[in-house]
Amino acid sequence: MVMTVRLSDEAEARLEHLAAVMQMSKNGVIEQAVLHMDERAERRRRFRDAIAQVDNRDAELLDRLSR
Repeated sequence: MVMTVRLSDEAEARLEHLAAVMQMSKNGVIEQAVLHMDERAERRRRFRDAIAQVDNRDAELLDRLSR
């Protein structure tokens, strides 16, 4: 897939620096960044779901412990 990405001058400079440091293409850096952000978002979603499940399951116990 072909895609054009418009970056600020600062973001472009940082991308070029990262690509050089990581010895990757700029496209590779962007791809890795997208995958990393998606993984983090998925972990946060699973954590929120787990907390909600515990909160629902143990609502009475949590209420008693808070007194």
